[in-house]
Amino acid sequence: MSVTLDLKTLLIALVMIALIVLIIYLIVMVKKLMVTLAHTNKILEDVEVISAIASERSQDVDSIITNVSGTVADLSDAVKGNQSTVSAIASIAKSAASIKGIMSSDK
Repeated sequence: MSVTLDLKTLLIALVMIALIVLIIYLIVMVKKLMVTLAHTNKILEDVEVISAIASERSQDVDSIITNVSGTVADLSDAVKGNQSTVSAIASIAKSAASIKGIMSSDK
């Protein structure tokens, strides 16, 4: 019994086998890609929450710094004698309120 294969038929068979292997490889790759996309979406949701919290806190800190710098400027003017006694007392009260606000926001 003798089997003859021509070169053309052998090449077509090899190309078909390679095509089947490529299709299987692509299916596995797409499956892994879907898992990666799911993890990436979770991470992006967490980043969105953290960014919102950081933005809120930075705005709080900015308002505190603005209040403290204004109070320090008022106290500086009071020390130089450019304000009346009532204004100096008001500046001291503002600074105490700002310091209290800083301490309560840390908690």
